Amino acid sequence: MGYWKEIVEGGWSLVEGMRVTVRRLWRPVVTVQYPRKQLNLSPAYRGHIELRLFADTGTHKCIACGACQRACPSHVIRVQGIKPHMKSPKKATHYFIDFSRCSLCGLCVETCPTQTLQYSREYELEGDSRWSSVVDLIARQEQSRS
Repeated sequence: MGYWKEIVEGGWSLVEGMRVTVRRLWRPVVTVQYPRKQLNLSPAYRGHIELRLFADTGTHKCIACGACQRACPSHVIRVQGIKPHMKSPKKATHYFIDFSRCSLCGLCVETCPTQTLQYSREYELEGDSRWSSVVDLIARQEQSRS
């Protein structure tokens, strides 16, 4: 009896699969001709990580606490900072992240105590080598401002 049951279930699965295929056959194509047309991104799109610019200071507020570095499951973040004066707060000087190994989980964004990290809306990331994906976010931010 199990043999015939398996044949009937397999046949029904085939009919269901063909039904889905036939329904999709007459729907319009949703392929975007990429270089000529840009993608319309969802408001919920989460791109790579970048530093947020704050209007009151005109720069980031990263204090190089290392919370993002400790929270990263891929271990791709390295933060370096200095303390300009003894009583002044620490200020980040370098924020290295390797986007080729980043899983875009967002744990660094969630754990940042100063809300300095945010998701980018950029989706066109390319590079000529493996090392072009290792980025200093602070240097990139300074280049984009100038």
